[in-house]
Amino acid sequence: MTERLSARVNSTETSPIRKLIDMVDRTPNVIGLHAGEPDFDTPIHIREAAKKALNEGYTHYTHTAGLPELREAIAEKLLKENNIKADSETEITVTVGGFAALFSTFQAVINPGDEVIVTEPTWPSYKGFTKLSGGILVPLQLKAPDYPLDVNSLTEKITEHTKMVVINNPNNPTGAVYSPKQLKDLASLAKKHDFLVLADEVYEKIVFDNTPHYSIASLAAMKEKAITVNSFSKTYAMTGWRVGYVVANKQITSGIRRIHSYIASCVSPAFQKAALAAITGPDDCVQRMVREYKERRDMTVEALNDIPFLQCIKPKGTFYLFPDVQGLGLLSANAAEQILKKAKVATIPGSAFGSSGEGHLRMAIAASKKDLLEAVKRIANFVKALPSR
Repeated sequence: MTERLSARVNSTETSPIRKLIDMVDRTPNVIGLHAGEPDFDTPIHIREAAKKALNEGYTHYTHTAGLPELREAIAEKLLKENNIKADSETEITVTVGGFAALFSTFQAVINPGDEVIVTEPTWPSYKGFTKLSGGILVPLQLKAPDYPLDVNSLTEKITEHTKMVVINNPNNPTGAVYSPKQLKDLASLAKKHDFLVLADEVYEKIVFDNTPHYSIASLAAMKEKAITVNSFSKTYAMTGWRVGYVVANKQITSGIRRIHSYIASCVSPAFQKAALAAITGPDDCVQRMVREYKERRDMTVEALNDIPFLQCIKPKGTFYLFPDVQGLGLLSANAAEQILKKAKVATIPGSAFGSSGEGHLRMAIAASKKDLLEAVKRIANFVKALPSR
């Protein structure tokens, strides 16, 4: 039979996280610590806003860029919380989740042969976005245990073909939060070598221990070079609502909007109204979720560190842990598979996030304290049953 799939599709692998999720779905009685999704319900005032919008007839097409009132609210939020000045008319686009924001951005700015430097360990979808745009992925391997943004190593990766550097801040899966100095050093390199910086900041409000989050787009030198992606999914437990946004200069925004119009035409207007209620409403619901994540983090890290051959540091942000499991004598993919089959606990192998993630597992603490303690207990029993090393 004639090959009917495009070379583009054939060169793009299914996400390793998706593969594991499919395996989990076929395994009974599993405690799932694999999914990057809050376990909280969407706050009621947000749900009520969506119901009200539906009743008021917000069920038709809207502008591809998003409702003007939502873009204006995002602009106010950016200025107040991120020190980013953005024009709601020409520099902000509401997208179908962070996924569409990222996909549209890659398609809008990356040409075949452009090099895209991506920090690792990091979310594996950046690799797919790069390939689908015809770009060349250049991994920047950061070092455990804190995985700081190493600009010296970055300098060695830069070539005349470097078009964009991608950072995830706070980082999935490591929980690293980049310091002002690290971001300023990155900005200096962007100015010197004339490349873009895409900052994925979807976990910006999930930070602990008074760790501040800084946006690289707030730096004066980055006004024309920074692209900021954010989403309502993680902050407001709205993963299924699919509302995100991307902020860039006028020229790049025009390209992003053009691409996004071919993906989805527009985001559901009722869900945009819900997002408006989220961003303009009280944030006590967000604070409660973050406090709960912190308590879970502290409890689970302590329990993991009581298990022989495992080491886990406290992440500064996100709702993930990234324990070092090299002491088990197993590759991370094997460790994750065996823990799933024998302990009935679903995790993600660190190798899914790049080669520098090898020797680790990603565990989401988006689960009840009861389930987290039971999961650690099962992992401890699994480790105890392993052959002597």
